[in-house]
Amino acid sequence: MLLQAALAAGGMAAGGIATGRPGPAAAAAVTGDWLDFRRRFLHADGRVLDTGNGGISHSEGQGAAMLFAVRFDDRASFDRMLEWTRGVLRRPEDHLLAWAFRPGAPIPVPDMNNASDGDLLVAWSLAEAADRWGHAGYRALATDMARDLLRKAVLRQGGSTLLLPGVEGFLKHDHVVVNPSYYVSPAFRALARLAPAPEWRALEEGGVALADQARFGRWRLPADWVALPRGALRPRPAQGWPARFSYDAVRVPLNLAWGGHAQSAALRAAVDFWLDPAHPAPPAWVDLQTGALAPYAGDAGLRAIVQLAIATLAGSGREEALPRVAEATAYYPAVLVMQARLAWAERSLTEGACSPPARLSQAPATLANPGQGGAERGGASGWLRGIWPATWSAGG
Repeated sequence: MLLQAALAAGGMAAGGIATGRPGPAAAAAVTGDWLDFRRRFLHADGRVLDTGNGGISHSEGQGAAMLFAVRFDDRASFDRMLEWTRGVLRRPEDHLLAWAFRPGAPIPVPDMNNASDGDLLVAWSLAEAADRWGHAGYRALATDMARDLLRKAVLRQGGSTLLLPGVEGFLKHDHVVVNPSYYVSPAFRALARLAPAPEWRALEEGGVALADQARFGRWRLPADWVALPRGALRPRPAQGWPARFSYDAVRVPLNLAWGGHAQSAALRAAVDFWLDPAHPAPPAWVDLQTGALAPYAGDAGLRAIVQLAIATLAGSGREEALPRVAEATAYYPAVLVMQARLAWAERSLTEGACSPPARLSQAPATLANPGQGGAERGGASGWLRGIWPATWSAGG
């Protein structure tokens, strides 16, 4: 009922004829958002500045902005970002990237561990750049990155396929730490075309299952960071991070919507939370253990994801309801606004341009009948059972 009321208030309606593209006015608006993003956050040397985090740069920001540059046919910006990224963040032992650069520090790249979401975004942008501009070097580098991700950051055993957030530090003696927001379905699909392997599909299916099964608190929401314990014990919010649905986990409904997973329980739970009349505006975060809400509303990035998620469940929506980059006060909400706009256009969500959401040809067994095995009750049945067998292998 909350969803229907929101659709009525916002003038959203399902149905329509698929056109596959936003209209000219919408396209011009989105192009303006890219120009605004580029002006505010892209340094002349190709470094993307995280203005809300001390001006650092990281692989996630580089990859996101590189994808934007490809989508807006801005090859000059793309090449500057690629040159800086490979020149500063490249790890010597593989084709992955160190996760952060800290300007002014005695050692600007103090930690050579990677961030798998950043690697995914950079490789995805390279794959699209190769197709758009016909550059074999982009394709070769994207393929190398994809293979190294499979080899070093994907943990496979039995029926479970997990994406480690980084090569080091997340495999504990009695559990694995994962970040549900790192599972980016469109990136998996793009890399599967370059480096075919069954793990890409398994990662997409596993990411949806993780989002749907590892949910916590009154509103049954995913946590920013999740611990998957040994054996059949239930997943739990990971120690070392606040047990919140917050700035990481808000990307879970973004990625589910972008991938067309409109049937996801996690996506609907997020919409129900955001539309809960207990709070007049979507709060920036919720504590999944105490139920405490942030004392302030979410930023423009969160508002963009809310609009995207609602439209995904409805089948269409009003594109003008999406915030603009100009409304974002810092780098991260601006990234989320841009990503939500790209996902909106890719899924043809504007009213009158509706296309049915993509579906996996075969859903994970635990999702086929969520009333069994405790999947809807937060249990660890199905693929979550036995993720920690006697032996394991990561990647190849």
